[in-house]
Amino acid sequence: MKNYRFTIQNVLSKLLWLLMMVFLTHLVKAQDIHYSQFNSAGVYQNPGNTGLFDGDYRLAGNFRNQYKAVTVGYNSTTLAGDTKYKIKNHVFGLGAFIQNDKAGDSRFGGSKLSLSLSYIKKISKDSAHFISFGFQPGVTNRGIKTDELTFDSQYDGDGYNGAIAADESFANTNVIFADFNIGASWFMFKNKRNTLLTGISYQHFNKPKRSFFTENPVLVSPKLNAHISLVKPIATFLDIIPEIQISQQNKFNAVNLGTWVKYWLGSNGISDYAVYGGIFYRLGDAAIIAAAMDYANFRVGLSYDLTLSQLKTANNLRGGAEVSVIYIFKKIPTMILKSKNCPVWM
Repeated sequence: MKNYRFTIQNVLSKLLWLLMMVFLTHLVKAQDIHYSQFNSAGVYQNPGNTGLFDGDYRLAGNFRNQYKAVTVGYNSTTLAGDTKYKIKNHVFGLGAFIQNDKAGDSRFGGSKLSLSLSYIKKISKDSAHFISFGFQPGVTNRGIKTDELTFDSQYDGDGYNGAIAADESFANTNVIFADFNIGASWFMFKNKRNTLLTGISYQHFNKPKRSFFTENPVLVSPKLNAHISLVKPIATFLDIIPEIQISQQNKFNAVNLGTWVKYWLGSNGISDYAVYGGIFYRLGDAAIIAAAMDYANFRVGLSYDLTLSQLKTANNLRGGAEVSVIYIFKKIPTMILKSKNCPVWM
């Protein structure tokens, strides 16, 4: 059985790294909402992550404010929750997330609500390895506000005159469409200081129409997303957590990579206390400095993007601030036995 387990690890690792190398051929930004603390938005990142954590209930929130130095700012918020249910020898993940996004003077963006379902399967006798397959059905509302926009027709010869009616027609400023995602994840859990989470998702696979016009509709391009996060101890109280996420949507790509260093302050078996420092890089776009803290069942993270693209001449390196909060509720403490590594929910 030991050889079989390592075979699974090697095959999955090689497949995922092959996909990542393909994605690395282009180095520009993806179209969807992106978070610098991407692994703090697990349910949004990949439906396969639903229920795939050590605990009973997980609540997560992410807020990002970007490019405020050059415009009114791009504000993105995601709130998510997930849990798991065991029915005989089967484990199912159930969750949902809501999302709101506003960008620019027109406050272009909208809201999204998605359910998240997964099936989690143990793939090794020692219960250290799991695979999960997830599906996310959702509905999205996109729109713009026109009251803060100005147009050439409102120029009176000396300057802008708000009393002049805009010579523009806005018959439809909102659109609602269904949106579907699928994904798969692999979770290795030996103990809380030896874990590996990796996965791949295919989002917007139904190519929904999001145009405000009936003619020449604009489609949402499918997005392929791959991610890896590894936790490994390097000293008595010190862990290293390298992470990478690669996204491809239409002709656009985003590559995020870096590492956390975690210093353990203490643990009582149920609650953990630790501090983190992290440095990340979004290729061709920004450097990211980050800090986080574990306090009991909470994990709070802060990060800031330093713009390195051509936009830095306009915003003086000021990119975006981001906050993440995760709360994991555990009914009973995790018990790790010598002969069995499984989390309590298995």
